[in-house]
Amino acid sequence: MSTKYIWTKIPVKEEIKRSSHSFCVIGNKGYIFGGEIKPRQPVDNALHVIDLSTGVYNKVQGAGDVPDSRVGHTGVVLGEEIYVFGGRGGPDMTPLIENGAIHRYTPSTNLWTRLRPDTSSPYPLARSYHASAASPLTNQILIHAGCGDASTGRVNDLWAFDISSNVWSELPDAPGEKGRGGTALTVLNDTVWRFGGFDGKTEIGGAIDSLSLNLSLQGGSWESINYDSKSGPTELEKMGNGPGARSVAGLLVLDKDKLVTLFGEGKPSPTGGHDSAGNFWGDVWTFDIQRNKWEELSVEVEGQGDGPGERGWFDSDVIQGGGVVVWGGIDSRNERMGDGWILKRL
Repeated sequence: MSTKYIWTKIPVKEEIKRSSHSFCVIGNKGYIFGGEIKPRQPVDNALHVIDLSTGVYNKVQGAGDVPDSRVGHTGVVLGEEIYVFGGRGGPDMTPLIENGAIHRYTPSTNLWTRLRPDTSSPYPLARSYHASAASPLTNQILIHAGCGDASTGRVNDLWAFDISSNVWSELPDAPGEKGRGGTALTVLNDTVWRFGGFDGKTEIGGAIDSLSLNLSLQGGSWESINYDSKSGPTELEKMGNGPGARSVAGLLVLDKDKLVTLFGEGKPSPTGGHDSAGNFWGDVWTFDIQRNKWEELSVEVEGQGDGPGERGWFDSDVIQGGGVVVWGGIDSRNERMGDGWILKRL
């Protein structure tokens, strides 16, 4: 019998609307950084902190080397600290040139620290709308794909940043002839998993890719697990035996042998940007890494209401005790969303 899951809305009194932001969970608190409410206009560089149980909200202005406001960056948690990389901002809204630096936030001291790598060694190019994940086993932050400047376009590379030495290492490029923006990345044990993305013309589906971090150091390569996935000619239709093609979705660890992907954009907006909304998915799928099998979840909703609904351009993270939390994004009306939802096993 399939495991049952339920959505629970975080009881915030004040919506914190965002898209293209980062959302990281440490303990029972969610930390929002950056993002936009209006297209191409980054909000402040404060941290917006929500208690996931009570919904109590506090705006915190960090101390130290505080990062500039930005959109399309990533934030991940390793240990009890948050690591932010990349994004775009400034008057031209181009990728922020930071020479491979990563910004670390320590909640216990409210301190930002800029981790600067040795620039005599290679480091990843500036980018936005990339993907990141943390690897506790290797003590690394992983950066993958995304949109560079006009000369580089979308890329398909993978880099690992060792937080103890501040050294970048380039790992094997991911599969695919074209680079991707809006792809999703996660790490389970010693393996990094990649799903979806947008190649400049269409959303990508039909495969989930993996790379062993241990084997990659010994010349190992990516593996792809293919499945049948098709979308309808105009609107999004569920066809095939796995999630439809999508970008700006979530990919997280749900259990010891299961990943979960949820929501995302299935067809881009007519402008290809944020000025109008695309077609969004509202589904949730798990991937069993032992059986290489997808399963769509039928998720209940606690209390009244319809649940999170269709959205993309949100961010998500795992929570203690199992489960994931989603915050914000864009809906089909092209409106920024300010709600948060927790997905847990019943």
